[in-house]
Amino acid sequence: MQRRVFLSSATSAVLVAGPGIAQAQQIVWEEVASADGRYRLKIPRGYRYLTAPAHGGTLHSYVSMLPEGLTFEFLDLGFTSLKPRVPSDPAEVQSFAENSLSGLQKSWPGSTVLEERPVTTPPFMGREFTFAAAGDRVAIVRLYFTPAASFTQVAQAPMAQRGSLLIAQFMDSLRFG
Repeated sequence: MQRRVFLSSATSAVLVAGPGIAQAQQIVWEEVASADGRYRLKIPRGYRYLTAPAHGGTLHSYVSMLPEGLTFEFLDLGFTSLKPRVPSDPAEVQSFAENSLSGLQKSWPGSTVLEERPVTTPPFMGREFTFAAAGDRVAIVRLYFTPAASFTQVAQAPMAQRGSLLIAQFMDSLRFG
């Protein structure tokens, strides 16, 4: 599977605290999309793209790490041999997400769930979890379950940046179809 990349002219200025002086750093966003058009999203330029066999399918991963301690990640676990049943109502989505919760928390040992809420990115329903993680960090995770894949979108940052505009830009950029 090939990945498509679209350059985006969107940039954001971020203040970076350096020794004695705060300086502005430009963040250039790129739009990436699956070759088959299942999704597209924006991620800061300089991301890593990885692909590997996993769980009866293929895992595609985009990861961007910024010097401010922000990390953005998007995981597309496409199913080839496995065809899971897709949740069709909010209660089922919540149940699927809760079943994934213990696995998610293993990614951040000792983390606690600060917030949980339903999210919808048409045409799919998902679930968002906000974790307080070790080292005064926050992890915001969105899960979507579809017939062809499960999608996980993650933003990690220092707790003080929990409401960051950059996090909102990344999380809200995901589109399906």
